[in-house]
Amino acid sequence: MPVFSKFTFSNFLILISILFTVIGYLIPWFISEWSINNRFLYQNNYFHWVIQFFTWTFIHWGLLHLLMNSIFIYYFWNILELVMWKNKYISFFILSVIFNWVLLSYFASSQYTIWISWFALAIITYYTLELKSQKNPEYKWWLTAIIINLWIWFYPWVS
Repeated sequence: MPVFSKFTFSNFLILISILFTVIGYLIPWFISEWSINNRFLYQNNYFHWVIQFFTWTFIHWGLLHLLMNSIFIYYFWNILELVMWKNKYISFFILSVIFNWVLLSYFASSQYTIWISWFALAIITYYTLELKSQKNPEYKWWLTAIIINLWIWFYPWVS
């Protein structure tokens, strides 16, 4: 079990996710209004579309989803944050969120999309490529994790 002596960016992400998910439970329209959907984009309401950038990645559909993501973030992302260096890690997070936000805004259907899990997949991919560049055979297991994550995304009934 990793022990972290200071507050990390990853732990901050967990707290923000808990806050936004609780708000979503207390104010049900919050999820439909502030998760990614292309409604604001097609209405040329760019102010609200930009606000979605700050909210969409932290909202979770349920407590189990929040719990599983939080455990994954705590045990895995904190380690990667140390491996990548904090500034590189934060930059990677911000660029991943921007990329996914724009991509989902333009190509998602009108259904709501809420996932910090997109960043989880990006982090797993980064780590896999890092292991492969070091010729570490463990990268194959992480490649399997990427495939399983994509499979679950395309076939949600699997999970």
